[in-house]
Amino acid sequence: MADKEKSYSIIIAAGGTGGHIFPALAMANHFKKNGHNVVIAGTGNDLERKIFMQNDIEVEYFEAQKMKRKGLYFFSDPKIYQTLFRFLDKRGKIFSKDAKLIKFLVSFQPDLVLGMGGYPSINICSAVHGSLDTLVVIHEQNAKAGRANRYLALTAACGVIEGLPGAIGSITKFFTGDCQFLGNPVRQEIIDKRQCPRRFPDSTKSPRILILGGSQGASSINFSIPEMVSLLSKEIPVEIRHQTGNLDYSDIKKKYQELNISANVSEFFDDIAEAYHWADLVIARAGALTVSELSVLGLPSILIPYPKATDNHQFYNAKFLVDKNAAEMILDNDLEPEKLAQIAKSFFIEKNKLKKASMAAYDETFVEAKEKISDYCISIIEKGSYKDLQQIGGV
Repeated sequence: MADKEKSYSIIIAAGGTGGHIFPALAMANHFKKNGHNVVIAGTGNDLERKIFMQNDIEVEYFEAQKMKRKGLYFFSDPKIYQTLFRFLDKRGKIFSKDAKLIKFLVSFQPDLVLGMGGYPSINICSAVHGSLDTLVVIHEQNAKAGRANRYLALTAACGVIEGLPGAIGSITKFFTGDCQFLGNPVRQEIIDKRQCPRRFPDSTKSPRILILGGSQGASSINFSIPEMVSLLSKEIPVEIRHQTGNLDYSDIKKKYQELNISANVSEFFDDIAEAYHWADLVIARAGALTVSELSVLGLPSILIPYPKATDNHQFYNAKFLVDKNAAEMILDNDLEPEKLAQIAKSFFIEKNKLKKASMAAYDETFVEAKEKISDYCISIIEKGSYKDLQQIGGV
């Protein structure tokens, strides 16, 4: 059992995209609430600065390079990683030469670094392990482990946390230590909404559909939705909220107007928790964060995996809900307004389908994830050094 009276210094290495930023922020707030000294180490891109500046969390920004798919982090064979790691380590190229980063690490003296995946985590985790022998725990949000975490599992991690079932299976050939499924951390404002009574449409209420199309590669969703709504509305009156992202916003808003459809269209919903609570059905990509938030709220969904996701991980993320009959899945190549309308219609006309999907989607694992991840990290700190963990089979 972790000692909740002691205070530790923890770095959370994350950044790049919302799928890494929001779980990191959820964990940072949780650690801070429990009295720990926590800093998020990010890259300083526009999205990070926008999100982090709205929260009372200490953040430090450091240089991080994206790795090409044909580079070091693309390989799936651990022997290739081992060979390259030894080659680069001998030449001092693995560990950071960023003077700002080294100065920060020496000053902060972290007890543990929690890497949240993605390229921003590689430099921090490698630097603290290589320079300070600091404990590193990595968290994999997706059902298939990404290149960064596959690399760090082999070279730096003493513990691996699985956010969705399946990640451990794709990482065990790189890592023989402690792996646990603890779920993805979800923001508290979203968790709080689960206590509100779930509204289901009846003959007096129009079904409400929330579309989350505002992310990388989501144009195929954005441009299919207005026509889908037009077809669906001929049989069922529906209310629509559509997040488009900034690239497609003007075109999608114009398309709704041309079809004479009243819809709440926005580049970005500032209060996503309220938008989720408003909805009866969600249409979205199958990012790990989205899947986890749907699980917390018990929200039925139609998921359209991003076809260019590394190792097709969004397909496996979606399967987590599809296999529980909590969601329907359409592949991007099969995305047509007619098919989308037919599937959406089935949720509203088939007896109890919406309610059954909602009950199947709800998963307490993600409600408790922050607490479990925190306890796990503190227990790793209290077990001691890498050498101690090796002796007790923890790494």
